[in-house]
Amino acid sequence: MSHIEPRISAVIPAFNREKTIGRAIESALAQTRPPIEIIVVDDGSTDNTAAAVAAYRDSVRYLYQPNAGVSAARNRGVELAIAPWVAFLDSDDYWFDDHLERMTKAIVATAGAAGFYFADTITDDGTSLWGISGFAAPSVHHLVADATDWVLLDVQPTMLQSSLFSRERYLEAGGLWDALRTREDTHLFFVMGIGGQACAVAGGGARVTADDRSGRRLTDEYGSTSRIYWVQTRRMYADVLNRFPLLARHYRRRLKARLAQAYLRLAKDDWRDGRSATALVNLLQAVHLAPWPITLSGGRKAWRMALSWRRSRQSLDHA
Repeated sequence: MSHIEPRISAVIPAFNREKTIGRAIESALAQTRPPIEIIVVDDGSTDNTAAAVAAYRDSVRYLYQPNAGVSAARNRGVELAIAPWVAFLDSDDYWFDDHLERMTKAIVATAGAAGFYFADTITDDGTSLWGISGFAAPSVHHLVADATDWVLLDVQPTMLQSSLFSRERYLEAGGLWDALRTREDTHLFFVMGIGGQACAVAGGGARVTADDRSGRRLTDEYGSTSRIYWVQTRRMYADVLNRFPLLARHYRRRLKARLAQAYLRLAKDDWRDGRSATALVNLLQAVHLAPWPITLSGGRKAWRMALSWRRSRQSLDHA
């Protein structure tokens, strides 16, 4: 591995992104170390996304599938990929020009030991995800044998748009859990990072934008103010706790506090909407999972940090 540059496939899921998909493709083509292929998985678009992709002719592999969600689209792209490494990019975001070159150097320097490599993610207003999460790589590329501490930060420093995965290990982990319509990326980093090797690569990987005016952005439909977000959050943390029963007690306590926070939020919604019996059930579940002070303090801290990151993205909609 140290003498061979790794081959990388780029996977871009798309749904009704005719206005922004070209920018994403061009950022992949403009890489100083370009991928060997660019795969666009069109997840049931009804606009002119297909025509926008067709303009790039043989530079892009295009696949259309009936709408099944972004997780299914990304998983399909990984299945189709011919390279041993896969880099994700969203169809309304774009990579910094040297993103894949820095990822390649990190893979070579670490002999491909990590299941995934990740860089920082930057919003259009310059906000850094690593800054929000309190994360910093101590070197140009920093490999750890166990990424549990990283992925269990109150706000994960990882986003798919700035990450690159071993195709083999991604598939072994089951890929993105397509039962989740949101939080699927957070769930994947838990699954691959808890007890798994990961490598942080200094610098920005992707710039995330909010200039898609289609009204079909996932943050609009499944954002943190929606009930589905908290239903999916509850499902995600319950699954992680079940997957890792031998996780150290202090880690499990942290996850339980977050699961309790999801139950509390659902209880609040239930009470407001007149579902008093369901509200009581959710409230009792929250108290059962974590002592009340831990439930409130841990949940509030994670909630404040997550809101800070989301606001930095959503503010772009009103610029």
